[in-house]
Amino acid sequence: MNDSEFVNSLKREILNDLYNRYFNTLNTFPVSGGDERWNDSKELYSHLNEKQRQELKSFVRLIMTDTLSNVSAKLDNVSSFANQEGFFELTLNGKIISGDLQEIFLMQIEEDNEAHNNHLNC
Repeated sequence: MNDSEFVNSLKREILNDLYNRYFNTLNTFPVSGGDERWNDSKELYSHLNEKQRQELKSFVRLIMTDTLSNVSAKLDNVSSFANQEGFFELTLNGKIISGDLQEIFLMQIEEDNEAHNNHLNC
């Protein structure tokens, strides 16, 4: 796995699989004895109209995208924590894959957005 494959896998797992799981779960009924925060979220979601649901989904995707971008920047040493000493180095099978993760991620997001917009215009 190289840096692009890593970013693509991470993006797919978070922005597709996890995102879909969250919203599919919100469409189910609250579970007696279940996690109170999830049940409260399901209750709130059930009272939203379709436009509000789409806006919430867009906002959650924005948060997930921003979080992945920020974590990638940390791994690439583009930004650091206030008390950080040294540099991060993400390796896979002895090969360094960090350094361009954020750039790759943002390029993939831009390509995805362009493809989505082109699809809407067809």
